[in-house]
Formats: sequence, structure tokens, C-alpha cells
Amino acid sequence: MCYEDNGKMSKVQVLVACIGQSDDSLYREMNLQTDTVLANQCDQYGYKEFLEPDGSRVQLVSTTDRGVGKNRNKALSFAGGEFLLCADQDMVYCDDYARIIEEAFCQCPKADIIVFRLEYMNRFTPQKKECSGFRRVRLWNSMRYGTARVAMRKNAVEKACLSFSTLYGGGARYSSGEDSLFIREAIRKGLRMYTSPTVIARVKQEESTWFKGYNDKYFIDKGVLLANAFPCLKHLLLYYFAYGLRNVSEAYGFRRICKLIREGFAEYKRI
Repeated sequence: MCYEDNGKMSKVQVLVACIGQSDDSLYREMNLQTDTVLANQCDQYGYKEFLEPDGSRVQLVSTTDRGVGKNRNKALSFAGGEFLLCADQDMVYCDDYARIIEEAFCQCPKADIIVFRLEYMNRFTPQKKECSGFRRVRLWNSMRYGTARVAMRKNAVEKACLSFSTLYGGGARYSSGEDSLFIREAIRKGLRMYTSPTVIARVKQEESTWFKGYNDKYFIDKGVLLANAFPCLKHLLLYYFAYGLRNVSEAYGFRRICKLIREGFAEYKRI
């Protein structure tokens, strides 16, 4: 046991990508208990600070920018904690999330990034069987993880000059992928990433801000992302994704999905 609750403030700081906030109420709604940056996209610029009863500092940073990549970059620019936890506003954290995170980095000292588990509310989501202990994440399996459950060492992120793409994600030109590109870039630059079997939060399964169903744009955007993230493997991955998604809709069979993903490859060349 290498974590001790000695009354000192936590080393964990939560970076929340959120929209439409005017105060610090989200801090309580998410059951946050550590310093927090609320990167808030709304209709005006602004900055407010709140001191919570537990001693935590909450910074509400409001901008009129749009796109989750811009939002996460804004939060990173205000980050000051030793361990940075990326979050979305539809999450509710466990009471001891800070202890779990600090203990995980203590138990896995080689880790620069640790991916924790989430539980899902409001609908049944089968939980995959998790191995005990920490497991290394490599490039080949990195696209399965989103950043909303990622904790990072601040000094490692700064040293690698990491940031989120502003072309991808909710509110951006392409509907998703900013987290996959961030994680891939981190691994390419030598950061060591591991998974933890421990749950740190629950997610309220509300309507997605970016997924509007399987349509042409969804598959074209997937092609743009694959061309960016895996330029040498994109054609192999095309068949992998097309085969896996061939039955999601009667309107989209294997051949049509392949055609649309290839259109995404061509569009990426024009960016």
C-alpha cells in the first residue's frame, strides 16, 4: 500500500469538457472531490473561480469555441495537478476516485497514462471480462479507448507536447476520433499507457452529442480517421470495420460501407 490519506490535498485534477454551465453545480452533480477545470462551451467568454467546502478549487473557463478537441485543449491549458483526469459532464465519480488513481500510479510507476473502467447507467451494457492487474496498451489496440476515463501524468503530457486534434469529435468537422488520435500520438511519442481493471465512475447513457445514427457521414468520417491514424494499415482496417458493421442497418451492406470509407480516404488527402 503506497497511498496514504494524510489530510493533504489530492494530486488529482479533473478536466471536464462540458457545455452550457454558469456555476459550479456540475462539481457536485459529478461527485467531484478534487481540484477541477470546467472547460465550458457556451455563448460567451468568461472565467470564474469557486472554492468548495472540501477545499477544492473549481475553475470555470467559458468560451464560444465549438468542438470537444478545443474544449479538452482549453482544459489542458489551465491544468495544474500532478495527475490529470479527463472527464465528460455525464459522468458520476466514485467516492474514492482520487485514492484509486493515486494508488494506481504508485503501483504502476512506469505508467504515464492509465485507462480506468466505467460502468454505464440507464441501459444494460454487457461488461467485458477484465484481467486483473495492469496491462500495457499498444498501438494496435489503442483505438478502443476513449479519453473520458484516462488519467495522465501532467509532466509526461507537457514533455511530449500533446494536444487534441480540433478536426475530430463532437462539434468538429468530423464526428469522432480526437481521443483515438491523442492516445495514438502519446504512444508514438514514447508514453507508456496501461489499463486498470478498477471502476472509477458511472456514465449516464444520454443522447450522444455526435452519434446521429449510421449514415453516409458516419462511414466517411471513419475513413478520414483511419487514413489519419493508420495510413499504412487503412485498407486492411477498412475491411475489418466494414465486416463488423455490415449488419447495423439494412441500408448499409458490406460493399457500400467499403465505398464510403474509401471516400473518407480520398477526403483526408484534401484536408
